[in-house]
Amino acid sequence: MTKNRFAAIAAIAASLAACAPAEPVAKAPPAPSAAPSAAPDARFAVTDAADYDPFSVNTLPADPPTARIAYGTASERQYGELRVPSGKGPFPLAVLYHGGCWAGMGGTANLGPLASFLAKNGVATWTPSYREIGSDGGWPNTFADWAQGLMHVTRLAKSYPLDLTRITVMGHSAGVTPVMWLPTGAKGDEALAAELPAVQAAVALDGPLRIADFVGIDQAVCGAPVIATMMGGTPAEQPERYAMLDPLVNKPLVKQLLVVDGALPDPDPALIEALRAQGIAVEVIRVAQDQHFNHLVPGTKDFAAIGPALLDIAGGR
Repeated sequence: MTKNRFAAIAAIAASLAACAPAEPVAKAPPAPSAAPSAAPDARFAVTDAADYDPFSVNTLPADPPTARIAYGTASERQYGELRVPSGKGPFPLAVLYHGGCWAGMGGTANLGPLASFLAKNGVATWTPSYREIGSDGGWPNTFADWAQGLMHVTRLAKSYPLDLTRITVMGHSAGVTPVMWLPTGAKGDEALAAELPAVQAAVALDGPLRIADFVGIDQAVCGAPVIATMMGGTPAEQPERYAMLDPLVNKPLVKQLLVVDGALPDPDPALIEALRAQGIAVEVIRVAQDQHFNHLVPGTKDFAAIGPALLDIAGGR
């Protein structure tokens, strides 16, 4: 999506939101016997009123990675950024997959502020880059990179204090696709076979939980029908591949799933309930419906809404 197109869509959504009537909130005085409330957590203070797009979010400061490490040799895109907290460890690990319409419109820089925040708060982060449409990606290379990036944490743990019993996968936008797929343990194709570490929890940051539901919508959001290109065909042409990415067919083996609902279409309530019926504890947090990047930025109102849940789930609590 071009910057102008993104700005136009954001402006329309903002103007529609402004038409909604404000609801007055009555403030009742505290009960005389009420205990004093705890001081607000400064980590989630709202200090940033800006609105971010896929370009401006990349300009935000982030702590430099502890290490930038190649996890493969087939492409220069096969690298990851590791951030390890200060201290002895071992630390829980969050594996972060960036978005970008599956077509190179994002990158690891999108997640730098989030990864830095987690590392400052006791959660190690590994952010793999990967091949996408336009960089030798699509089926099966993009999927192989997603899997290989996760598999590489077993090597990282030999040199860094990572607790591989507490792995959470997090993805933003198109990065939700590997987040919903990798914890299933079922790769669906010999080219993607890999022994992956177990994942305890998943976080879907404003992205499609089931990729088939996004076919058609991708034209409006990404400017082109990118999903069929990435998948090597439409759902009718490649039903097995789309079934592999259907969490009701190929169940994610996680205990918890945090879904952040932002600017992209709302998650299907029936799908959420079906995931809960599978035994997954699913929490949905709704943030600003006209913003797709603010919840990645500590200090914003949207991040304040999800920050505590992020730390809880990533910390294995």
